[in-house]
Amino acid sequence: MDFLLTQEGNVIAFYFCVCLLLYKEGNHVNYSFNNQFDIINSGVNWQMDWKAVTFDLDNTLFSHEEAFKKAIKECFKTFSDKYINEAHEITYEQFFPVFKLNCDRYWDKYESGEVDGKTYRRIRFNETMKDLALPYGNDYADFFHDHYYSIIDEYSKPFEGVHELFEVLTEHGVRIAIVSNGSADTQYNKVKKLGINKWVADEHIFISEEAGVSKPDKEIFKLVEEKLKLPSHDIVFVGDSWEHDVAGPIEAGWEAIFLNTRKEDKPTEHQPAAEFEEFTHLKDELIKMVRERRAL
Repeated sequence: MDFLLTQEGNVIAFYFCVCLLLYKEGNHVNYSFNNQFDIINSGVNWQMDWKAVTFDLDNTLFSHEEAFKKAIKECFKTFSDKYINEAHEITYEQFFPVFKLNCDRYWDKYESGEVDGKTYRRIRFNETMKDLALPYGNDYADFFHDHYYSIIDEYSKPFEGVHELFEVLTEHGVRIAIVSNGSADTQYNKVKKLGINKWVADEHIFISEEAGVSKPDKEIFKLVEEKLKLPSHDIVFVGDSWEHDVAGPIEAGWEAIFLNTRKEDKPTEHQPAAEFEEFTHLKDELIKMVRERRAL
């Protein structure tokens, strides 16, 4: 028994030395916890020292993909009942993949400012209907999307634990901000529907359409710093897009937490402070640390 204990102690000591050596040489050692494949990067000072936590919106605080699918399904049914006769009848299962393909295909044109939101929506609808040999035209596209925007909020539900986390952060004096790309009206409506405007002041909601600049451009993060009156090292960004919510903030001098709910690859060498695959695990860890900081 004494031999085994000594041997185990040597292994632990050796492992500690290796980790220390790697840390000193600037490498990052990752370790898992909670048995959920959530990762904390031990090369980063993972302490709740931030004075503000900023969040992306879609697929970070709620599942935009699920809300989008459900709303589009209802819109397609309404449109089909009104404008598509039996001779051209097509199922939602046939329609949605083509529509989503066109959404993604033309998104960069909207995000870069090459086309405005209304034009983007008309293009993605009309190209889809052409592909499927269905009725198309700007009037049809506007009808479809007017209905979409009248119902999308009803399908937007916050992830479990969002309100709890925001309450605890606020109680402990940590400011909260939202930084999101997209249409101002649409994103503000989502904030209201998610019920998070209770904790997030209007002046701390930054939407690309209003800001005139989109993530991952450094300028939108600098704008947030100015409004919050905080330096970059006092702010952390939480989001689901590697390019927009990890690489972008890090390039601006912030730290970032990757909420990898869609299990995406990491195309660059940027090092987030932490990575989680579920919001509840992020929530639990942040609450734990903010309370530990208060106890110090």
